[in-house]
Amino acid sequence: MRRIGNLFDAILSPGNLWRAWQEFAKGKRQRTTVADFEWRAPQEVLCLHQQLMAENYRPQGYRLKMIHEPKRRLVAAAPIRDRIVHHAIYRILSPLLDPGLIRETWACLPGRGSHRAQIACMGAMRDYPWRLALDIRHYFPSIDHAILLENVMARCIKDRRLLELLRKICQSGDGLYRQPGIGEFLGFPSDFPPAGCGLPIGNLTSQWQANHYLSGLDHHVKRIVQIPAYHRYMDDMLFFAHSKSQLQETRVLVAEWLWEQRRLKLKHPNVAVHSTKQPMTWLGKRISTSGINPSRRLIRKMQCRMTELIRQGDEETIRHAVASYRGVLL
Repeated sequence: MRRIGNLFDAILSPGNLWRAWQEFAKGKRQRTTVADFEWRAPQEVLCLHQQLMAENYRPQGYRLKMIHEPKRRLVAAAPIRDRIVHHAIYRILSPLLDPGLIRETWACLPGRGSHRAQIACMGAMRDYPWRLALDIRHYFPSIDHAILLENVMARCIKDRRLLELLRKICQSGDGLYRQPGIGEFLGFPSDFPPAGCGLPIGNLTSQWQANHYLSGLDHHVKRIVQIPAYHRYMDDMLFFAHSKSQLQETRVLVAEWLWEQRRLKLKHPNVAVHSTKQPMTWLGKRISTSGINPSRRLIRKMQCRMTELIRQGDEETIRHAVASYRGVLL
């Protein structure tokens, strides 16, 4: 891929920063922090532009939140000014770099998403007798900043100032996962993650860069390993083939590539290859050759939520929840 330069000025122009602010604020203006920022938005955006152009911009701290569903995660919310920068970068880089992703990559891309990924999975289950599902252990905390910037971003971008800005944003998340109590909550070993690793879940740039971090694996699987059918949603990967032994070999080859090229490990390195006649749960849905249905876990979650709403007696919230769940169940 030809490296792209002269992007820094376009990304950090006042016009692009202002459009990034408007995109970020869409649907959020009722929030107190966003409404307060909007009063002084022109001055804030101009000040942000001047700091960025002078190369003395520094990301501020994160507001951390622990969530338990669908699994334990640490969500880091950046201040509004930093999120404007994230949106400004994404607005310019995404149309330039996303075409390099294969069409079977489904996360964080316009016109794709989990629903289309599930439909593609169902189609593959109908076409092939064997399937293999792999995912990565502690994916976001394990992303190496040096590999991300030098082996992924710098292979497409040759703008020094932009790469330095991306480095600052990556480093702003260094240490988040090593704070006291965070590792225990997330179930990390005592020596994990090492310094220089980890992207905060919550940054738009984190989601986008994490998707590109595995783009090399996508092309390796398609071109070198030559798996007949392959789909990826962030770090959740599905492989389909006519031969069970081919998928067993693929499991080893993928594990080797992940460690050698990205310093990542599979969550379950010895996971079994299954027949596509057996239904599977992927991205919250139970998928089989006959159709797509909510998983048992999702159904239990909806039942608990509706029981709680009925106990509270909030009729307006109940109506919204029923309408939302009907869309999931139909």
